[in-house]
Amino acid sequence: MNPELTLLAALLIGLAGSPHCLGMCGGIAGSLGAGMQGGSTASRLGLALSYNLGRLASYTFMGAVAAGVVAAIGATFAISTWAVVLRLLTAAILIAVAAHLLFNWTGLRRIEAVGGRLWRHIGPLAQRLLPVRTPGRALALGGLWGWLPCGLVYTVLVAAAVSGSALSGAAVMFAFGLGTLPAMTGVTVFGQALRRWQGSRNARLITGSVLLVFGLWTAASPAMHLLSGGGHEHGHTMQPSDDNGAHHH
Repeated sequence: MNPELTLLAALLIGLAGSPHCLGMCGGIAGSLGAGMQGGSTASRLGLALSYNLGRLASYTFMGAVAAGVVAAIGATFAISTWAVVLRLLTAAILIAVAAHLLFNWTGLRRIEAVGGRLWRHIGPLAQRLLPVRTPGRALALGGLWGWLPCGLVYTVLVAAAVSGSALSGAAVMFAFGLGTLPAMTGVTVFGQALRRWQGSRNARLITGSVLLVFGLWTAASPAMHLLSGGGHEHGHTMQPSDDNGAHHH
């Protein structure tokens, strides 16, 4: 899939998935003002931004590590075979998120059990940082809370993992995090308005339809490759012809 479209898809998933993120993390985000009832709006905004910066940092780190590991594994496979696998996985992820948005498919939530064991160790550390009264504690809390088992985060993480490199994986997760940022800060008029729009059925239909198109388009090329018998595979066991060579970059 075109890298720019992958980043756009990740951003859209973050925007459309913000109501889910609010359900998972909204209580923590709302508690950032605990103990600061007399604080200024600027102070609360500073805490919210620090928390979300930590959260985005953890997402970006996850994406870099996951994509780096997958890229290392992929180095042992034929390039064309691995490219087909990556595109099909990316397509499946986009279609799955589209199904979640369009039809309220709950399959993504089953993925949350994967990180349950890890969270049992991280969760208590995050709870110790509450109540949050300084930007430093908010930053640390966001960094830990980014690991909260969330089907949507883990699904995008798979897309990041198969993006081809550690840098691209980090970029995919950062784009997803940016998409969740307006709703998770929720302190400006624009953010509140966007949160209401995100929760509307029209927003889910539009975003889900776009992701479905992205997913089907991403799957089209590798599907045709497989249906044609995977002709490019032979280029790794035979001397490539001029035509085959033209397809290598």
